[in-house]
Amino acid sequence: MFRDEIKRKLGANETVFPFSVCMLSRSRIVVSGVKGLLSADGDSVVLRLPAELLLIEGKDLKIIEIGGGDIYVSGEIGGLRFERKES
Repeated sequence: MFRDEIKRKLGANETVFPFSVCMLSRSRIVVSGVKGLLSADGDSVVLRLPAELLLIEGKDLKIIEIGGGDIYVSGEIGGLRFERKES
């Protein structure tokens, strides 16, 4: 994926890019570096990232593909919110 190419060109390791978010439009988003899916419904998708949570908010959200630390979500994306994980 694009992240791997950037890491290779910069000679960087995984800690430089613990996750990436790529919005392909207001209706498609790809997140890499996902450690877990905490919840999902038509209005939100909550992901566990290495050091925080990512909440994707919107309407008619659907998980198109998930695996290998990547998730592809489609629907009307209204916003993204990052939250620190509680210890």
